[in-house]
Amino acid sequence: MEWSPAKECPPQVSSTDQLPDAYGPWQWARDSGRGQIPASAFTLYNEVSLRCPTGATLWLSEVRQENAYTQRAVYVAQLDDCRLCPLREQCLARGAKGNRARRVSAVRHLLPAPSLVEPQTGILAATRWVDIAGRALRRTWTAHWRDQYVEILPLVESPQHIPPPPRSPRAVRSHDRWSWSDRLARNAWFGPPHVRITVAGVPAFLTTHH
Repeated sequence: MEWSPAKECPPQVSSTDQLPDAYGPWQWARDSGRGQIPASAFTLYNEVSLRCPTGATLWLSEVRQENAYTQRAVYVAQLDDCRLCPLREQCLARGAKGNRARRVSAVRHLLPAPSLVEPQTGILAATRWVDIAGRALRRTWTAHWRDQYVEILPLVESPQHIPPPPRSPRAVRSHDRWSWSDRLARNAWFGPPHVRITVAGVPAFLTTHH
């Protein structure tokens, strides 16, 4: 069954990352919705200052990188200008404290990298549905799972109960006076093995008996 016929290779779209980061124009940030004079009422005087509707100047305070794609510029007015401004309550909202000046911010976004459309030559092969050897695949799958086993066999000749070794004196049991070899010997399992464990895929020279 043929799902799609053969066709020419479509053009490839690639982006160039070698160019430096370029940002779009500054845009006024959204208003807080508290009845303030909108930021669009302020006039950009130059790169570092704004003019408010009453003629006062707001100076550029900072330009910070908010995330990988957005920068924000913050303009702050002089506190003395806002205290004597006739539009104070309309600009800063009703009930604003006397130690607060107007702040206006603008944002700009990183422009996407320029892309190139490169034509390609060649033919894409047709997409067809074909049958596969299902029986051989099932046999391979079954053989794979047969190799993933763990065999545990009990040793009948081992005794049923083995008494623990006698307890060492208190001075010997103190961890501060024991060396690492003594601690490993103390924590090692005593007596003959009770079971034999065989793990598929683990060679015999890697196994140890404790």
